[in-house]
Amino acid sequence: MSVLIKEVDKELYAKFKSKAALKGLRINEAFTEAIIQWLAEGAIKDTKNLMRQQNNATFRRIFPDLVKDHEGKWVVISEGLMIGIFGDRKAAIKAVIENKLEDKCNIVSPISNKKRTTRLGLRRI
Repeated sequence: MSVLIKEVDKELYAKFKSKAALKGLRINEAFTEAIIQWLAEGAIKDTKNLMRQQNNATFRRIFPDLVKDHEGKWVVISEGLMIGIFGDRKAAIKAVIENKLEDKCNIVSPISNKKRTTRLGLRRI
């Protein structure tokens, strides 16, 4: 299939062409490889966003019961499922490692009704 692409930055194209030549690829082969990689990265981002949404939905759904029954403990949620409730942060992180969830999107959170504040280290003068 022949494709005409207009208005490509000259410097970027020269770098692309140079890198393709160094890899021993023709422009069409390098372009196809770049498209495949770009699409794969988008699929990974979409999957991570879906996992985050599932985890957040689960957290919001079970939060009232967690606060009522387990205030002061920690919860781990991964792939939309509650992995467990733990006495402290270290135990929660240990559970993530033991369940081989390090590469997944997880929620590891204290169970508390208190509002969390983030201090940026800025001071008033």
